[in-house]
Amino acid sequence: METSAFRYDFAAITGTETTEEGYLKVWAKAARTGTQAYTRADGSRVLEYRPPSEVGDPDSLNTFGMKPATWGHPPSLLNTDNTKQYQIGYTGSQVRYNDGFVEVAIVLTDKDSIEKVQRGDAREVSAGYRVDFDPTPGETPEGQKYIGVQRNIRVNHIAVVPKGRAGSEVRLLMDRMDTADAVADDPETHQPTQSQLTIPMASIKLDGLELDLPVEAASAVQQHLRMLQDRLDKAEVENTSLSERCDSLAEEIETLGLEKEQADELVSNLQARVDEEPEDTRLDQAQIDELVTKRLETLQHLAPAFDEDFKFDGIDAETLYRQAFTELTGTEPREDAEVPYIAGVVDGLLSRMDEEEVEEEVSEEPVSEEPARADSTQQLREALSSTTRPSDVSSTTATYQSRMAAAWKQPLTASK
Repeated sequence: METSAFRYDFAAITGTETTEEGYLKVWAKAARTGTQAYTRADGSRVLEYRPPSEVGDPDSLNTFGMKPATWGHPPSLLNTDNTKQYQIGYTGSQVRYNDGFVEVAIVLTDKDSIEKVQRGDAREVSAGYRVDFDPTPGETPEGQKYIGVQRNIRVNHIAVVPKGRAGSEVRLLMDRMDTADAVADDPETHQPTQSQLTIPMASIKLDGLELDLPVEAASAVQQHLRMLQDRLDKAEVENTSLSERCDSLAEEIETLGLEKEQADELVSNLQARVDEEPEDTRLDQAQIDELVTKRLETLQHLAPAFDEDFKFDGIDAETLYRQAFTELTGTEPREDAEVPYIAGVVDGLLSRMDEEEVEEEVSEEPVSEEPARADSTQQLREALSSTTRPSDVSSTTATYQSRMAAAWKQPLTASK
């Protein structure tokens, strides 16, 4: 009864070639026909047979191409979930079966792995594959006995390792295939060579100590250490980011505390100023309403002197009267002109404007238009120039209104 099993075969590295990109390119005799020695979990060594019909089967050969290359064997078969974690290169797409060997190119792309191979830290490659094991014992055509046959060989990956157990029959060659390197099993003894019976070992450094472990164990330990280092590096990056964030938050808290102290100090100063003011100088609600009412009355009274889009915001009453004087007379008031005088002139002109509007509204007869005369405002100029500066706004307003009211009754003189 056939059972599914996983196998490793090994080959020596004999030469290398570097590409323009810095990759390491080699040829590998990745598998061979004949018997292969394996060590079981109980320590016993057995021989399994791979007939040419299985090794050279096209379906089997197709599985050697475009497969991941790894540093040591991963703890499990590669798939889409873990290939990125272990891959250091790949096999080429051109695979051929020649004189009992499977030949395929391998390209290493990982810098650390390339340097190890160039230093001689790694000497062999090992094919990891799945087979259907037929436990029928037999004897090869050369007379070598075996306990079972490997069928339906399906490659999963090719691993680079320090030492293999298939001997020199399967090896890496520099960018070409050299048939002289193909050496068969010893035809006299029909037994595997010593290298075939040796458990592959690898040296790793752990906390400064150099340990020799089986290749599979060493590979698993290295992968675990690499994973732990990646986690440590990630934790250090996150710790640095959190530390920077804490420092930033501390600065923000310090700034907010300083701003609060400044705000509290400002409130205290304002409260002190309020407390220092006499009670009789503080405005109550009635006084505030009175000031608002007076302000509105002033704005409504002076509005006809300005354009509709004029902004009254932030302008006091005295300034508004001076600007109204300029708008109505066309000239600015004298700098030494007192407010009551300016207010009287403005009030008189505004009053006259109101009377003219009333007269236009009640008039039913159309008024014929006559050409304006150049001296038609002479009476107004005389009235303004002869106006004395009254002592208060009310008397100035009454005097000017009376004078202006009588001015229109006098005949106009023709200009010369």
